[in-house]
Amino acid sequence: MSQGRNIKVKNRLGPLMSQPGGRSVVEALRGAEKRMDKIKDECLEALDRSIARLDQAAAKLVEPADPATVTEIYQASNDMIAMAGLVGFESLDEVAHGLCEMIDVFRAQQTCSEEAIRVHVNAVQLLRGMSKEDSAAREKVLSGLRKVWVRLGVREAPAGAAG
Repeated sequence: MSQGRNIKVKNRLGPLMSQPGGRSVVEALRGAEKRMDKIKDECLEALDRSIARLDQAAAKLVEPADPATVTEIYQASNDMIAMAGLVGFESLDEVAHGLCEMIDVFRAQQTCSEEAIRVHVNAVQLLRGMSKEDSAAREKVLSGLRKVWVRLGVREAPAGAAG
């Protein structure tokens, strides 16, 4: 069995901030935002490629679900997680996390619901097409998915939620 190694990466920001007259938190955040703006279009393209891969894999779903197809769906969803948060699509990030968690539950139970997977894929398409400002509609979609996650045993019901 191999043993992991810890690699310590030097933090360049810490010393800059601790020096007299060094960078402030506000300056560091502004710099980070400028760097993110430079790669935002590239990140959006990567997100859209992941969504396209998710659609293509989901189109191959049949009963019973092929484990290789489910793995493709999982990987595309996992890739979405990496990009969605970076470009401010928190709702897509939440759906992608939920889809991955749901597939993990299916694998543990040795079952699969193609219908539940398709609901998530459709939600991804719907949310990607919505305006970021339409928070009420986004929340309705997410609320419905959260209920699916609870029903399938993916997540616990929120405290105080009526069953």
